[in-house]
Amino acid sequence: MDPTDLVRDYGYYAIVVGTFFEGELIMLAAGIAAAAGLLSLPGAILAGMAGVFASDTFCFLLGRFAGERIKGWFPRLHARLGGVFGLIERHQEKLIVFFQFFPGLCTVAPVAFGMSKISTWRFMALDFVGNACWTLVFSLGGYAFGSAFEHVVRDAREWQWLAAAVLAIAGVVVWQVGRAVSGRAVRPD
Repeated sequence: MDPTDLVRDYGYYAIVVGTFFEGELIMLAAGIAAAAGLLSLPGAILAGMAGVFASDTFCFLLGRFAGERIKGWFPRLHARLGGVFGLIERHQEKLIVFFQFFPGLCTVAPVAFGMSKISTWRFMALDFVGNACWTLVFSLGGYAFGSAFEHVVRDAREWQWLAAAVLAIAGVVVWQVGRAVSGRAVRPD
């Protein structure tokens, strides 16, 4: 099976699953695939929003129903929650809308909001707005990159799937390195 057929057949599912776990590079790759004509841009945006919203809601509900137990299960997460609670006290609504744009807050912030007193519906409504903004920025960025790439390289449509794959792999590598680095920074001496 041709890689472009894989993207056409399973691209939207991959976007939902990918953005559930790690989003920036997945949405850039989705935008590139849309610029190549493999996916529709509105479909890629909706798939990205669905994955991010599902991830945020899951983390929020995890914080709401298992918040205190999470502190014991994940000591590194517990260490990061203190700073997030301070941000929540000062900038609750703004933080819900924009936390996606700050590396390191994507998982911790929804858990912390779940542990706070904010209502589930208020969080979900503001998170939906934030997800829409975030998804548009990254998918349109990928679309612009894909369009520019096509103009720069002759017959680029043959290579855009490769660029999307490289971005996705780079995202996984960056995510793993970030986890390793943050793990070392939190360990007590």
